[in-house]
Amino acid sequence: MSRISRVCSYCEKPMGADEFKCKSCGNLVATKTAQPERTHMTEDYNPILDRFAIVLLVVITIFFPPIAMTIGGVMLFNDHPYKKDTGKLLVTSALVLMIVFIFIFIGTGTLTISL
Repeated sequence: MSRISRVCSYCEKPMGADEFKCKSCGNLVATKTAQPERTHMTEDYNPILDRFAIVLLVVITIFFPPIAMTIGGVMLFNDHPYKKDTGKLLVTSALVLMIVFIFIFIGTGTLTISL
């Protein structure tokens, strides 16, 4: 008794493992039919920031450094290296901009520090 382990490549009917001629359609099947590993196509997810997101992050960094520092801090804990690098860039640039803004406000007299 033959076990059913493959299908005919012409009529898709089940065939035995030792059969080379399909009983249903009569066509010769010389090679074994391999079952596909995946039954459907999968789309690779590539979480890279697009240009709009990068421009938005730069604008947030310039006008709202504390918010950019928070977003960058969250992105630092991401597993994807691109997002981790973006988080480092956001935190660093937000820190630099906050220091620059403090010096600008102190130099113009807008921000006064009394000791």
